[in-house]
Amino acid sequence: MKQVDFCAARVAHVLWEAELEEMVQQHRKTIHLGTSNDCDLGLWLHGDGIRELYHLDSVRQLVRVHEAFHHTADRLVALIFTDQQKNLEAEMNQLRSLSRDIVYLVTEAELDYLEHKPLSDFSAHPVKSLIHRLFNIHIPEHGDVEKRGVLDVSYARLMHLRWSRQLLRAFQHWGKDAVLSTSESCVVGVWIKDVKSQDETIIKIIKELDEKHHQFHAKAEETVRLLRKKNFRASETVYNDVVDLGREVLYLLTRIELAFLQSETVAASVNVFGH
Repeated sequence: MKQVDFCAARVAHVLWEAELEEMVQQHRKTIHLGTSNDCDLGLWLHGDGIRELYHLDSVRQLVRVHEAFHHTADRLVALIFTDQQKNLEAEMNQLRSLSRDIVYLVTEAELDYLEHKPLSDFSAHPVKSLIHRLFNIHIPEHGDVEKRGVLDVSYARLMHLRWSRQLLRAFQHWGKDAVLSTSESCVVGVWIKDVKSQDETIIKIIKELDEKHHQFHAKAEETVRLLRKKNFRASETVYNDVVDLGREVLYLLTRIELAFLQSETVAASVNVFGH
């Protein structure tokens, strides 16, 4: 399997979702919805994605969630030309939630795939370890900052998911031995601090990401405090917030990735869809 497949699947979905949301806001049908089998993500899922990753639970879940996303999109479009604004907003919120689930599950499948392949330096900088796996391209050490941003965001997203998975182990034994990194010192926090861009769209999303990322770490720390007090019910509630915020972080990183790829400096040299 080409490593670019994960990036293409994720970015194609987020791009399509953005076009769908714009269509709803403008109250006009501007795109062909298709089915869950013939959109870009659907073609991937029912092609290489399923054939080579059928053993992953995340992929099987992804098929179900993707079908639910399309059913919701169909209902949404049917409501565009009606006066049922309340139902339209409810379906739009459901669509956004399912979209975040899709981004999460694609990333989960990607991480599972990478962790089961020989990867001698997974924790190193992506230019050293993940570039060829994720994009099948080479970027020089001192390349354009926009190009480096595309590569770094892929690394940050994978490491965020990896760290999120490790949280459950940190919460064992009532959080007694839990040692959590701060929002400033983890991979995503360092990336947010160091990322460079002059694109106003990217800057805006990074600002939103920074806020959600801080909330994610704050909720994780609150979960540990509640566990140490043996307040399991409250800790479970807060942990659900951690999960939701973690998925939002992955989604925002993917929106930033899309914005990088759409910028002129990247588009000329990086073709995420492999055409």
